Amino acid sequence: MSLSRRQFFRRLWNPAEKSRSQRLARYEVMETYVRTHLLPYDFSLTSEQETDLFADVRATLERSPDEELFSAFIRAIIEEVVDTKIQPWREENHLRSQADRLKEIRGAATDHVSTFLNLQATPAAVEQLKQRFGIDESHALEAELRMRIDAWVAALEDEQLLQYDVFTVKDLVFAQLRSWC
Repeated sequence: MSLSRRQFFRRLWNPAEKSRSQRLARYEVMETYVRTHLLPYDFSLTSEQETDLFADVRATLERSPDEELFSAFIRAIIEEVVDTKIQPWREENHLRSQADRLKEIRGAATDHVSTFLNLQATPAAVEQLKQRFGIDESHALEAELRMRIDAWVAALEDEQLLQYDVFTVKDLVFAQLRSWC
């Protein structure tokens, strides 16, 4: 690559100034650093998010003067840019996964009604539930209890429900069903 007169004289007056190819090589090194060390492992970025992130990183690198770009200090600047960009996405991902988990737990709660009626409840407890709700058939009782448990678990606070998973919510459901006996 030949130098223009302007580049030649600029280098003559300022020998510390880096060439365009040196800057581009440094951009690639820093982008590799972002890919290998700064991308999150706890969730994955969408292609749009990744494009947006690398556009911000590249813009920061291009605005940096040579003294900053070719120093170790640039890593801290890039880390700050990446953290600032990724944090809202991480929070959004956490909220989405928490909502999915709550939905799964609430859905599993109603499935434990049949387990309670078939394996946990004594015949006397089943009769008490039938009398309480004015139902004679076992299938109708199960349908009524599923509906009531669904409404009950929907009214529970998220923080309380997040203490359970799809298996341990069974204990909470059983305790509620026993309280209705």
